[in-house]
Amino acid sequence: MKLVLAIALSFALPACSPGEFSGSLDQRLPARPGGLLQVDLDLGPEARHERVAIEVRSHDADEVWAVADVSGPGASSVSFRLEHDDAGVRVYGRSYGLLSWLFGGPSVQLRVFVPREFSVDLRSGSGPIRVEDVTGSLRARTTDGALEVRGAEGPVRLRTHGGQVAVAEVQGDVEIRAQDGSIELGWITGAVDARTGQGNLAASHLDGRVELRADSGEIELRDVRGQVSAKTESGSVYASFLADPSGVIETQRGSVEVSLPAAAKLALDARSGRGRVEIGEGLDVNGTRGEDRAAGTLNGGGETLRIYTARGSVRVEPR
Repeated sequence: MKLVLAIALSFALPACSPGEFSGSLDQRLPARPGGLLQVDLDLGPEARHERVAIEVRSHDADEVWAVADVSGPGASSVSFRLEHDDAGVRVYGRSYGLLSWLFGGPSVQLRVFVPREFSVDLRSGSGPIRVEDVTGSLRARTTDGALEVRGAEGPVRLRTHGGQVAVAEVQGDVEIRAQDGSIELGWITGAVDARTGQGNLAASHLDGRVELRADSGEIELRDVRGQVSAKTESGSVYASFLADPSGVIETQRGSVEVSLPAAAKLALDARSGRGRVEIGEGLDVNGTRGEDRAAGTLNGGGETLRIYTARGSVRVEPR
């Protein structure tokens, strides 16, 4: 049986004063673990990202609890609709009337609590999205705003046109696409594929295949395991490994510094187009050594680690 509940905030409470309105959404719907929450919050292109936010958290109850606080000029133009069926819960938010955003527009804060085992699919036309402590597939996208995920089990897919992305404490594969904005990753067990147009990428404590791309920005990798592909067109790259490294580290304009366990087994190919290649004391490369290249095996060899910069220096040193 499908339950459709329409909530129009413009009729929920009387206006406080001309152009001002305060409204709220507080609705609980039964939901079994393993279901899906879908949120579609689109308040129009005039909505300001600093005044719109979505937050999703888990709780110890077999229900979805949606709470929205709406206040400020034009709040009466915002309305929500909830739908509930056996597949899960859907929450829609809309704003009607261009004039509602003339004086900054309303402040819209939507919080949703879900069972701990619940998948999440979120979309916002503007504003940040935060998700914490959920188990299930997680997808979130926003046109203009930051994305933050902390504590998740399951695959994570994030998209933002402009905004920072932060992901931590995840067990599962992570895929991130950002048009402009920095990306910060930490304590992830699973494959990581993160790309940004303009912005820095910082990652630490990753256990799984890693692929990082930036058109313009620095890349920093600390305490990683598994195969790595880290490439930027403009910016320096730093990488430190906890185990035998492999993959590609590359920049067109910038220096590269790599830190390895002294006992790491690998085949190294480090080159610089316009710069020096230096190997730190304690790392014995059995092969070719020159001012702009070092190629050979370390500790008997292993998988290949390629390091390249077109304009800049390369330094490889022990941890």
